[in-house]
Amino acid sequence: MKRPMYFTGTSSEVREKIQENYDRILENNQKWIEIMTFDPDPQTGMTPKDVVWRKNKARLYRYISPGGHRYRTPLLMIYALINKAYILDITPGMSMVEHLVDEGFDVYLLDWGEFHWEDRNLSMADFVFDYISRAVRKVCQTSGTDELNMLGYCMGGTLTTMYASLFPRPVIKNIIYVAAPIDFEDAGVTSAWLMGEDFDVDDVADTFGLIPKEFIDRGIKLLNPVNNYWGTYTRLWKMIDDGLSVQNWKVLNKWVNDNVHFPGAAYRQWLKDFYQGNKLIKKEILLRGHPVDISRIKSNLLIMVGEKDHIVMPHQSAAALKYMSSTDTTFQEYPVGHGGLVFGGIAKRQVYPAVAEWLGKRS
Repeated sequence: MKRPMYFTGTSSEVREKIQENYDRILENNQKWIEIMTFDPDPQTGMTPKDVVWRKNKARLYRYISPGGHRYRTPLLMIYALINKAYILDITPGMSMVEHLVDEGFDVYLLDWGEFHWEDRNLSMADFVFDYISRAVRKVCQTSGTDELNMLGYCMGGTLTTMYASLFPRPVIKNIIYVAAPIDFEDAGVTSAWLMGEDFDVDDVADTFGLIPKEFIDRGIKLLNPVNNYWGTYTRLWKMIDDGLSVQNWKVLNKWVNDNVHFPGAAYRQWLKDFYQGNKLIKKEILLRGHPVDISRIKSNLLIMVGEKDHIVMPHQSAAALKYMSSTDTTFQEYPVGHGGLVFGGIAKRQVYPAVAEWLGKRS
């Protein structure tokens, strides 16, 4: 049996130690009181913005810059189809959007909205041709330019890639990939699951039509169950240790559990053509009869990855360096996971400034 440990010392030292522990208990209790305070829906996505275009549930935001724009070339952010886009503008003081607006960039974000039953047949081609291409034209029209920058986070980077390979105009001057999968040959645990004989993508898509958000959420969290379930609360204390507020934990926890349904047609393509077929780098993706050839992409590239990312592993993004024709390329790796590239201490101190610096030199 492990022997209990005792503190020994003079009476004054003992009293000092007791007081120190007592203060720590009071401090932790106060933190728990803050955490448990009734706050059902913390506010997110608070950087001021205007809706400049809409289609179906999607909204194209242009963020208001009271100080004006230092850089003429606008930036369009594209996010994934399965979560809420406000992770890029989650809360004041912890927002990539806010940081870039403050640095003088003309920032836009395409928010897909929430898909419902009538959206079940939306395909990758629909999102590229009918949503992204039109949003790009609106960005250039609104900002009065014939070129733009694009930033794709997660699946949004893959969608950006397909668009960039198919549409030479308007010119995409710079592309920023944040945890964006390009090569799907080895996706870790995801590949092991999706390549298994017992998993039938068509059965899932045909059964649901519109893939429930709970189904997607459970699958993603089970890729790393200890971290995604128990880790929810260990992250709280880590944030506190890093000097972040409890409010930051609340808004992140809100986003983690705030998912959207996935249109069945896009889901079928995403798993069969990308994860199972790895057709993007093989130039075998066809969208409305047009082949997606990523070697056509010549934009300047900034590729940002997390070395602890189990959803999109670093080599999946690094493939852009091999398969695209860009000559100005930058690859940056950070000691974080998937979300740590856009939220958290390292994101705020290192990632946001790195994006602004790299983009500023090329805008």
